[in-house]
Amino acid sequence: MSDVDTRHDEAGADEPPERTPHRVRRALLVIAPFWGLGSFFAAWELYVRLADVRPLTLPLPSSILRHIIENPGFYWEHGLVTVQEAFWGFWLAFFAAVLVATAMAHSRFVERATLPVIVLTQSTPVAVLVPVFVLWFGFSPWPKILTAALFAWIPFVANALTGLRSIDEDTHELLRSVNASRWEVYWRLRVPQSLPYLFSAARICIGLALVGAVIGEFFNSSEGLGNTARVAQSRLLVDQLWGSVFVLAFIGVVFVLVLIAVERRVLRWHSSQDLI
Repeated sequence: MSDVDTRHDEAGADEPPERTPHRVRRALLVIAPFWGLGSFFAAWELYVRLADVRPLTLPLPSSILRHIIENPGFYWEHGLVTVQEAFWGFWLAFFAAVLVATAMAHSRFVERATLPVIVLTQSTPVAVLVPVFVLWFGFSPWPKILTAALFAWIPFVANALTGLRSIDEDTHELLRSVNASRWEVYWRLRVPQSLPYLFSAARICIGLALVGAVIGEFFNSSEGLGNTARVAQSRLLVDQLWGSVFVLAFIGVVFVLVLIAVERRVLRWHSSQDLI
């Protein structure tokens, strides 16, 4: 073998293996959630049929889906109420958390003064506050919105504070060297650096806001999916109970997928959005 062939073989041995094409990877990422959900429900259906489980204990997913399809208006009406309560609670928690975290990130005194209040809020079961909110605001949407906001507030404020503090020191020094104001440092450095943390918190807080809205509806509502689940439990309406659970899960999945799409658009510059 000649020296040229030897060098060619050695160079070929050092080359990395060819990666999966970009489009194939994207297609797999799109299919993965549907494959996971399909496998989960298929295993559930198979277990109930083979184990001969009573419908009162665990119904078939197919029968639950059939019940939802047969009653679309019922679940649309009540689901819309729960979505509105969770939506406003989510954004209330977000803006309150950003304001508090901003003050804490700029002042150690404010952080030390605010931290015990945050710990107190975190340690208090939010569900026990629902009757208090009912006394304050009556039978209005506000008790449910505030319950949803309290559920989502702690993850938001913790991640916002971490993000606002996790800045690149070299960039910070550069901005200070050109006499950038605190406001400019905040908008040009702290806010962009905190976005990955806020999006991570938002994925969790979507579900928490829905949970808070449903718990509020348990105590104070004649509508919403929390109320439909409560009524179904008291009357042993198994299909309605599981139908409420399925619709809530579907709402959560839809909102998380929308959030992921927004995150990819906003954070396309960040390493977390790189395809592996």
